[in-house]
Amino acid sequence: MFGAALACITAPLVLGMPMLPLLAAFAIAAPWIQGIGRLRCLVQGCCHGQPSSAAVGICYHHRRSRVTQLANLANVPLYPTPLYSIISNVLIGVVLLRLRFLGASDGMELGIYFILAGTARFVEESYRGEPQTKQIGGLHIYQWFTIGSVVAGIVCTTLTSEPPVIGFLPPTTALWWVALAMGLLSGSAMGVDFPNSNRRFSRLAAAD
Repeated sequence: MFGAALACITAPLVLGMPMLPLLAAFAIAAPWIQGIGRLRCLVQGCCHGQPSSAAVGICYHHRRSRVTQLANLANVPLYPTPLYSIISNVLIGVVLLRLRFLGASDGMELGIYFILAGTARFVEESYRGEPQTKQIGGLHIYQWFTIGSVVAGIVCTTLTSEPPVIGFLPPTTALWWVALAMGLLSGSAMGVDFPNSNRRFSRLAAAD
């Protein structure tokens, strides 16, 4: 995500393309990308929740899961916080698409994304139970980041930007193929875990 944001920011200097429309487009796509990434978290146990009741919790058993190696919570029902993230990202994605169809400006799209994503993550963090997450002033460090996200979103909604002249255009065949290739690449990088491999980035937990 940092790489995509950096590409949007540097595009005016390198390619002469306007920055704000690119950032708005990235904001519209971001919830769906992050939702795919959370599938890996849900299966592997990364970003896991605190202990919960068996009625709402999910248990992890694999010896290489972070739940087992870092939190020592194997076989303990935990809040399925990655699932909460997936649900919130789907809702955010639908809202942003609706705003685009209604002709919202690029600044508004970007700002609403920061506000909604920050708010959802703040709530999600209150259910997460990773022992390695640093706490400052009684809040997880990521909750402080989300407060910054909401403030940034408020600022973005005040940016002067004209509503799009046209809405979505029917994608060309070439664009469909490029989108499919990039989707598969991103989905594989963010959503696939190889628990029996020792290769770098093949899984989210350290080797045995």
